[in-house]
Amino acid sequence: MTPFPLPGRFVQRAGEPHPDGTVAFRRPEYRYCPLCATPLEDRGTDHNDEVHPTCPKCGYTAYYNPAPAVGAVILREANGAPEILLVRRRFAPKRGLWSLPSGFMDFGERQIDALAREVAEETGLTLTSASLLSVEDASEDPRTHALLIAFIAHEWSGEPRPGDDASEIGWFSIDALPPDMAWKNHTRVLAAVREVLAG
Repeated sequence: MTPFPLPGRFVQRAGEPHPDGTVAFRRPEYRYCPLCATPLEDRGTDHNDEVHPTCPKCGYTAYYNPAPAVGAVILREANGAPEILLVRRRFAPKRGLWSLPSGFMDFGERQIDALAREVAEETGLTLTSASLLSVEDASEDPRTHALLIAFIAHEWSGEPRPGDDASEIGWFSIDALPPDMAWKNHTRVLAAVREVLAG
């Protein structure tokens, strides 16, 4: 046991069911070696005895790793109450549903730089600083097992406008969010925001 008191909202317990109730993630299909183009064979194993596609020629092994994504919680005060900025998704998956400004990180990109890029692309805002809020599994994305790194924006400027894969943007009361949210993990992030605002 740690002798230091930690905020309860940061505690996660190993071995508990996935918060979305998802048993298995959809895995990508690797068929050819990206190094030498040889057909892969399911013969590689790791310390958990899990089979991985392996190249019989050069020894390359394909691992099933989550794809990191970042999401921004952008708040403002309106009539003495907090509002959060959401975007409506322009493209599939989850087209037409609301979400946090978010997206996948590029290879070699820092988390905060990925966050600033996604915010600029989807809302037109310039984000210069943010703090980590939570890390959430994204089990319902049909493309991959994603890992959402959620931040609360501290410093940002500009007038929001929809762009990139956002068809619309809107400010919503933290207590009156749209019912058609795209992702369950974004809903969990918003619950964490409520806890933070409640002190």
